[in-house]
Amino acid sequence: MPVLPSPLCPDWPNMRHLRLLDIAAQDGSLTQAARAVHISQPAASQAIAKLARVFDAPLFERVGNAVMLTPEGQIVTARARRALAHLQDPVPLSKGRARQPTDTLLERYASITQLRVMALFALEGSFAATAQGLGQTEASVQRAAKDLERVLGQPVFEGGRRNRTLTAMGQAVARSASLALREIEMAHAELREWRGLFDSRLVIGALPLARTRIVPRAVVRLLAKYPSATIEILDGAYGFLLQRLRLGACDMIVGALRDDAGADDLAETRLLNDSLCVVARAGHPLARRAVSGPELGQFPWVVPRSDAPARRVFEAFARHHNLDQHLSGHVETGSLVVLRGVLLESDALALISPNQISYELEQGLMVALDIPVTGSARDIGVTVLREGMPGRLHLDFLKFLAQEASNASAPDPGLR
Repeated sequence: MPVLPSPLCPDWPNMRHLRLLDIAAQDGSLTQAARAVHISQPAASQAIAKLARVFDAPLFERVGNAVMLTPEGQIVTARARRALAHLQDPVPLSKGRARQPTDTLLERYASITQLRVMALFALEGSFAATAQGLGQTEASVQRAAKDLERVLGQPVFEGGRRNRTLTAMGQAVARSASLALREIEMAHAELREWRGLFDSRLVIGALPLARTRIVPRAVVRLLAKYPSATIEILDGAYGFLLQRLRLGACDMIVGALRDDAGADDLAETRLLNDSLCVVARAGHPLARRAVSGPELGQFPWVVPRSDAPARRVFEAFARHHNLDQHLSGHVETGSLVVLRGVLLESDALALISPNQISYELEQGLMVALDIPVTGSARDIGVTVLREGMPGRLHLDFLKFLAQEASNASAPDPGLR
């Protein structure tokens, strides 16, 4: 998680210091930058020195009376600008306070601890878990939250003592904080990459179809190129993964693209087209012959979760064959492990992509039944944040993923 200390991000900078860095980089003058953020020249020099210690890199070099970014400084400044952009006020200015040229509430007044509290609470959902994650007491975490509410002039939490949740404003602040902290973590990762150390973390949200072949194969290729990298695979419902993506705790989602994912903050890339078929265990009474619709209602079904696109396909398929009147029972799951187990140990049926059970089809453990499934075509692809700036691991993984998707083809439905 970007809010936790790690070998790649052992310390966190002061956001006002990042603003100082940005202005000094633009103006080529630390003196002018100090004036812009209303601090003294010695304080500005100390702030830049502290940033250099945080990032373990020289950020500026002197050229006469001017300052110029070092290569490392260019990396940090690019990420600092993005972090500061994420902290643009999600709330109006407090009454009676005029906006300064470089002034935002979160950037100027929120502490790094407060930002980390908001980011981690959005993921964990409780002060107790947030305190444990930050290595602090619950009382200190709650105090930081209250101080932030005073800064913003409005509540970011609601509910009772044991069921505190984020308000709409709290969710906006948490997202801003999370994405800003992720940019800082990426600055550390890019600095290490610049030094030839590719040991950062890539977090991939994998929906069911992508988990079987294309994601594992792309991961293997990525680790072959970067053996020191850490790859984390998140599974779960689309809504869970989307929340992580928007909080910067997940780099991408790979799987069936959603019609409702055209939000302004998301970008989708199609990898391949996929279709569904009805499958059963080898030796099933319906295997190896043409199947009629009414026969399908004589057996139990394993169906997708109600929020999955494949569920809508199943419901249309069931209506077309009047299965609603004949179904004797069903299991609802998004777990491929459960689906495989139920199918292999019973006469249950499932509507699923051949790509998800390619190994079982190739080994003759399952078969695709001879009955057409119309309207099941769907796009499989990658969803990322539209304004994201991916690092080297991310870009290379996308390259390998696209290559594996182009190599992938649905197993022959007639494979027995």
